Amino acid sequence: MKNKFLHLSMIALTASSLFLASCSKEETKASTTTPEVFLASTTMGNRTAVLEDFTGVRCGYCPDGHVRAKAAQDLLGKDKFIIMAVHAGSYATPAAGWANFTTPFGTALVNQSNVAGYPAGTINRLLAADVGATPQQTGGRAMSRGDWATAAANVNAMFAPVNVGAKATFNAATRELTVKVDMYYSASQTGVNNVNVALMQDKLMSKQSGATTNPYEQNHVLRHFITGQWGQTITEEKVEGAKISKTFTYTVPADYNGTTADGGGAVVIDDLSVVVFITKDRTDILNAVEVDVQ
Repeated sequence: MKNKFLHLSMIALTASSLFLASCSKEETKASTTTPEVFLASTTMGNRTAVLEDFTGVRCGYCPDGHVRAKAAQDLLGKDKFIIMAVHAGSYATPAAGWANFTTPFGTALVNQSNVAGYPAGTINRLLAADVGATPQQTGGRAMSRGDWATAAANVNAMFAPVNVGAKATFNAATRELTVKVDMYYSASQTGVNNVNVALMQDKLMSKQSGATTNPYEQNHVLRHFITGQWGQTITEEKVEGAKISKTFTYTVPADYNGTTADGGGAVVIDDLSVVVFITKDRTDILNAVEVDVQ
């Protein structure tokens, strides 16, 4: 009888040990889950310059603007100089036989900038005079192409009160684009801050006035503002040390404005990038980042 009880006790002890071992293994597995990476730097730094290049397919001097923008980017670095080609104004207005790269957002940007001639550009939507450039119109933000590089370098020397990081992922089955945005405030901010998410496309071929060869390759073309004309307001407290994360989704269409000769062309996922920038009161881009779509 004693042996029988001893045998039963050993069975119970073994079962208990197996249960504890199983629980211990499961707990160990759960504790090794990798936390989600925060994409924005938490180190103080300076601003990335953002050029909004107002351009058009029927603008004869615009290819020279594209060359100058690329040269400035090569000089300053892609992480310090972002190009957004905004097709807007009379030289971009849809016309038979000419590609239509316009968006619903270009006109408001042109009006905000006080454009007097094309090509024109703004650097971080700041007043031209405040970044060492001559405004096309007195008190305006738009400047001529000869000032872009200098203005951008001046912006690169400005302190960035917020850092921004992003990741853009495309689901081919659903055509859904997911953009994760992380922001870190290295200094407290007042006023209205908005997060803006822009979808860009390279390698769009079209006829272009002033080009040495046609068809001409259009790059950095603004396709859509996922967050709308002026972005989404950041309602969280914007104090020093604040970490803010947001996720945006967007269903990418097969094309913009059609694929005929006077359309905007098909969307090629491999040629897409996303630009994320933070504005203060719609006119001051505090910082920005550009990432490829994965």
